[in-house]
Amino acid sequence: MPIYETKDYEKVINRIREKVDALHIKMGECLSEDAIAAFENSHQVQLPQTYRMFLKQVGNGCAQMFEGRRLNSLENSPCRALSDPFLLEKFWLWEDDARDGDIIETEMNDKVYRGNLELINLGCGMSYNLIVTGKCRGEVWNFTDVGVQPCCERQDFPGWFELWLDNQEETNYFKDYIYDKKDYD
Repeated sequence: MPIYETKDYEKVINRIREKVDALHIKMGECLSEDAIAAFENSHQVQLPQTYRMFLKQVGNGCAQMFEGRRLNSLENSPCRALSDPFLLEKFWLWEDDARDGDIIETEMNDKVYRGNLELINLGCGMSYNLIVTGKCRGEVWNFTDVGVQPCCERQDFPGWFELWLDNQEETNYFKDYIYDKKDYD
């Protein structure tokens, strides 16, 4: 499921809501426009449109995803420097980066740990985060303790969530991902 076009948003959100209902998934209470706007104002950021629609029409987080881990509610989603631009556009494995550790850490803080909010914490330094600023705004990326990357074919929030609805514990966000080091240096 690729990144959806604006004209398809309503249809996709309705389809997700139907799947959530059919699977009896307990979602958090939907948010009002005022609650979302208050969050955005406090963080000086505009959330991606499809995520806003999801929060208003499907729910705000859910109790169980990925082996008992939960989809964070908006107010409980860890985020740092949310309004600052997320500056990556492609995979970065800092564990394989030969530069000085202080340089890497500075670059991580300047490029990675900003402009995104954590959707789900998988433990062991892994999470899925929604990019809310920069060129990859609206996409879901995988964050680990050794690097970050977009999911297989690039996924926006509804594509990422719907793939999980369709496959649940068998979801493989990287089935189509091919790592070629020359593309990321």
